Amino acid sequence: MVLSAKVKKAPKIMDMPTSSRQPKRKKVRFKLKGPAVIMLILLGFIFYSFGGQMVEMYNVQHELTNIQAQIDEFRVKNADLRKQVEQLNSDAYIEREAREKLGLVKPGEKIILEAKPGAKGSTIPKASKKPNLNNVH
Repeated sequence: MVLSAKVKKAPKIMDMPTSSRQPKRKKVRFKLKGPAVIMLILLGFIFYSFGGQMVEMYNVQHELTNIQAQIDEFRVKNADLRKQVEQLNSDAYIEREAREKLGLVKPGEKIILEAKPGAKGSTIPKASKKPNLNNVH
């Protein structure tokens, strides 16, 4: 019979090539369970709601600014029109317009008109191109 002793084998030592690679990291995965999913959906809805309200508030603020600018513009225009109405209702303006457009005069005033040759109402007749037609008897 052959008796043999069990001999442990020595581990083989091998030279590993050196590389600049870092060892791979394990990927961490999150497992979402029921309450976490509900919380994420609820948070998403809250952010969506606030975002929509913020956009609407910005639009309303922008419109308010535009309307305020229009109001200021109309106030200036209104003030100008009020001044114009005051001028048009003044006695001096009414008198000037009556004199210029209607030819009215105050009692005792004399009107001096400038005669312009060829103008309407002139007393000097224009020379005609056809002399035979303007016979005066």
